[in-house]
Amino acid sequence: MLVLGWGAGPLVHATRPALAAEAGGARFTVREWGIRVGGGINQSSHIEYYAIQPYAGLSLWDGADRWFAARGISARWIIEPWAAFVRDKHGRHQTESFEIGLSPIFARLTFGACALRPFVEGGEGILYTDLRKQNLGTRMQFSSQLGAGIEYALRPDLALMLGGRFRHISNAGLSKSDPGINTIYGLIGITFR
Repeated sequence: MLVLGWGAGPLVHATRPALAAEAGGARFTVREWGIRVGGGINQSSHIEYYAIQPYAGLSLWDGADRWFAARGISARWIIEPWAAFVRDKHGRHQTESFEIGLSPIFARLTFGACALRPFVEGGEGILYTDLRKQNLGTRMQFSSQLGAGIEYALRPDLALMLGGRFRHISNAGLSKSDPGINTIYGLIGITFR
């Protein structure tokens, strides 16, 4: 387990769970990590996305963790970088390009303690894209996303995940041209705890 502190000190590698409790309310602990792959399409412009998304799920502060746990909910702050291949096979400007991004403001709530657990997730991120078809105004875009799915625990420390997301990207008015792109994704992944 990795404990991250707010102070200027080094990262601490914990070898026992009690260390997280000793850390107090100002520390975050990596509780899970995983990788997801998926694909999506924008229905209006037929732009296709194929992404790989590793992530780390950190605990919240102690009081929030206790509040959610008392209600049978696992709450995680998710940090999710991703890379995607983007393909447009329709229209005048057919392209193959890419995007890379990071969602640092992202949360997931997983419900229940049985083997099959539903979850909801959502958050904000930023990305760089080489996509030119949509005249996006800038290569830097902001992403807003909301998703849901289920995970199935194979063992206490390993789960499979199946989910879907809706994502909107735009440059948030940084350019006169800001058409935005909405995408529906399907994702499959594996989580380690």
